[in-house]
Amino acid sequence: MVNDYRSCSECAEYRKPALRKFDRNLCHNCADKTHSHSHCWICRQDDLPIELHHLAGKKHAHRTVPICLNCHAMLSRRQYQWPDLWRCEPCVAFLFVGFMDYCALYTDPTMPLEVLSEKSQQMAKDTIWTAIDAVIFLVKLMPLAIVLILGLKMARASVQN
Repeated sequence: MVNDYRSCSECAEYRKPALRKFDRNLCHNCADKTHSHSHCWICRQDDLPIELHHLAGKKHAHRTVPICLNCHAMLSRRQYQWPDLWRCEPCVAFLFVGFMDYCALYTDPTMPLEVLSEKSQQMAKDTIWTAIDAVIFLVKLMPLAIVLILGLKMARASVQN
């Protein structure tokens, strides 16, 4: 049976960003002869060529994760879909965006780039709304905490007198 889509002749990798442009029959992992081999934190496979991926891009933060060349190609391609601000102004907030991309790909390392983009954006929205809900909860909790603290101080003062 012949695939109706391009894939690596050695490992059957089919995600477009993971396939080399010039050597159409190999993915980045299978074609590589220079990188050291180790465990990929995303696809969780051993003995793959590893690169350090800057979660927010080199310009924004120095946090890196060791991942295989194919997963690195996916996450790097995803960074080019980020807002244009990413390319010019240093902003640590992109560490959050990069971490969402990493988490989305980690949940399913075989997902195509289009699905990764959608899933990552949804995870970011969900996380932001959860954070907003947490802040609202804390704001509502503040008066109760203040009353408790004042009550404890008053009780302590009355015991001392």
